[in-house]
Parts: sequence; C-alpha cells; structure tokens
Amino acid sequence: MAFSVDENGNITLIQGDSGTLIVNGINTDKNYTVYFAIQDANRNPVGGEITVNSNKSPSVVFELSGTLTDLLTVKKNEQAAIYYYGVKACDAENLFEDTLIIGNGFIGDRNTITVYPKKVEGL
Repeated sequence: MAFSVDENGNITLIQGDSGTLIVNGINTDKNYTVYFAIQDANRNPVGGEITVNSNKSPSVVFELSGTLTDLLTVKKNEQAAIYYYGVKACDAENLFEDTLIIGNGFIGDRNTITVYPKKVEGL
C-alpha cells in the first residue's frame, strides 16, 4: 500500500492514491464533529475539509479519497512535495473547538503529508 502514517502522525502517499487516517484521543463526553484539512507550504487550503462525527467514540476514521490526494501535486523537477494537515474537534452546541495534537507531536508541530508523484493514472 502506498499510503502510510507514522507514529508522529506524518502521512506518506503517492499522488492520487486513497487511504485511511485514524485519529485517537478524542473526548468521549459528547458527539464531536471532527474536521480534517490540508494546507500547502503557504498555508493555503487544498481541497475541502472532511468531517466525521465522533459518536462519543475516542477514535474517528478519515477516508482520504484519490480525488482529494490528486490535488497534492509534485513539480516535475522535484522528487516529492510536502503538505500539512490539521484535525479539530468541535462542539457547536457549546461553541467549543480544539485543535488536536496528532501522534507524538507537540503544540506548534505541523503534521506533514509527503507526496510522491503518481506512477499511473488509474480511474
């Protein structure tokens, strides 16, 4: 599989491939809406945010589609490109928002997505 997540929450993938990101450590006191978003090196959003409901579970699963990761381009003269992502748990009823620390990271760390160029077009 050409989509992997390391212990620090950093993702490595081939452009256009789909994969799964499991986020653990969500509070179980409420049904949070959890958001996933990608940014380029200039902090510009790439694609739309993905949302899932926690359903009072300590973990959520984000399915990153090939359509989304196809937006993560690699310049022809580069071997790979680096993008960044974040995850936020929100409770609209109480106006609560919490950016989650993924993996073994700390506040201020940026979770990376290392993208390699696609090798075949596929669907």
